[in-house]
Amino acid sequence: MIRGLSLENYRGFRRFEMRDLGRVNLIVGTNNAGKTSVLEAIHTVESPADLTPVWASLIRRGEDFEDRESGTTGRQVDIRRIFFGHDVIFGNGLSIVAHQEYGQDRFRAFFSEASENPERHQPGLFEQFDSSFEAEAFSRAVAIGMQWEHPPSSVDASVMFDLTRRGGLTTDALRQTGKLADGRRAPIRLITAASLSPDAVIDLFEEVVLTPAEEFVVEALRIIEPTIERIATSGTDRRRALSTRAGTRGGLLVRCRGVRDRIPIGSMGDGIWRMLGLALALVRTEGGILLVDEIDTGLHYSVMENMWRLVNETANRLRIQVFATTHSRDCYESLAAISRNVALGQSDVTMQRIERGVPNAISYSEREIIAAANRHVEVR
Repeated sequence: MIRGLSLENYRGFRRFEMRDLGRVNLIVGTNNAGKTSVLEAIHTVESPADLTPVWASLIRRGEDFEDRESGTTGRQVDIRRIFFGHDVIFGNGLSIVAHQEYGQDRFRAFFSEASENPERHQPGLFEQFDSSFEAEAFSRAVAIGMQWEHPPSSVDASVMFDLTRRGGLTTDALRQTGKLADGRRAPIRLITAASLSPDAVIDLFEEVVLTPAEEFVVEALRIIEPTIERIATSGTDRRRALSTRAGTRGGLLVRCRGVRDRIPIGSMGDGIWRMLGLALALVRTEGGILLVDEIDTGLHYSVMENMWRLVNETANRLRIQVFATTHSRDCYESLAAISRNVALGQSDVTMQRIERGVPNAISYSEREIIAAANRHVEVR
């Protein structure tokens, strides 16, 4: 389990530390304080030898482009954006360190001068050169190096990719890295503020259908709509056509007590969809890490206490470490409410407050979360 996180030159953080982490961790702070970046950093360092989390974060943020002039095809991601200041300086590097109970997991990335020589010099992580470039057109060829160290999975991987003249990383890099650590690492899953995609939800549901986990998912949905009795897919061909239609939530149906017709789940609102994705992600992340951006999205304040109880109890039962973000005071006060019920030390809950430009998060224990809620202290 991660007990601390250290960032250097990563996105909006020159340096940043987060300590005293627990089983369930709620990250609070103002807009643009870096809450989502913290989730993305954890996703990156705990996905050894897998470029997908880095690539996906750049795409979600719109940090990609198409460069028709260079002759390359497809989208490129602007890899500079994961570096503090976005400057391309040879040797300029970033690092993410997850302080685990068994040691440290690390991710490093740095810029280097590209060369056709496979034995080319790869500068040390923070070795500085007197060379910098504008992004529009590099005067010299630039490469990006990435390294993962992940002791429990025995992964120690290094890759180097040449960037395009505009500083882009092409899809070739994504294809080449693959997932070298598959089967050797704990599961990790990120739910964005936009929730899981329809296809992701359907795929997860089909993994739990006709298992004990199916009833757990239905119970989670009853937090919002107590009359729900069953949930099912609407057929493979039809549901794929529905789910791939932009902006739709097709492919899943629910049956409610007292209602004759089956109801498309998309008819039941954002809260049901959010709770469905959260419940499915929990039961499919046993022994791993679940990251949830804006966990309260679509949820009324009246159901948040039960949502937190579901998350906390499931995280402890399935040995999942949860990191979630919020802007909502109702969200952290609901967390305080469930902490009151586990004040005998059976839980491991923290709240982490991030302030823009401040290098250390403020960590709140369960007692401090309760005290802040009782005194109506503003901690966001």
